Amino acid sequence: MYYPKVPSSSHVQIVVEADSLEVLTPPDTAEIRKVTAAMRTDILHTDRYHEIRLVAKEVAPTAHGFHMIGALTLVGQTRDVPIDVSVELGIDTVRAAGTFGIKQTDFGIKPFTGGPAGTVKVADRVTFNIHAVAVRAATPPAKVGR
Repeated sequence: MYYPKVPSSSHVQIVVEADSLEVLTPPDTAEIRKVTAAMRTDILHTDRYHEIRLVAKEVAPTAHGFHMIGALTLVGQTRDVPIDVSVELGIDTVRAAGTFGIKQTDFGIKPFTGGPAGTVKVADRVTFNIHAVAVRAATPPAKVGR
């Protein structure tokens, strides 16, 4: 929700199905599919934690968008994360982009190690890239009284 007259009242909520995440390291191989499966089951525990959720708690306008404090919920743990978001306003759209990083261990996650002879190691710090487009909600037709 974007409120142009009161930008600090604007807010966002992003929900991602945890089981939809994939390892994107090209090329797609049987080993990459194994790492993806391990990430889902052993790291993200998608059988118990179905969603990854980011909810804006504080929003402050900046010269190019907003500075936001978001509550990120990952594997049942919620932590506040600072995010600088650049925004492009259109007539009926808002395009937003932002990047933020977290340490997996802050969420109780042991970074993944596996693959052939333990050669695949994921760093503790991971980066999230957000690209979102919001479209103005259609205004319902006015009701005419009888």
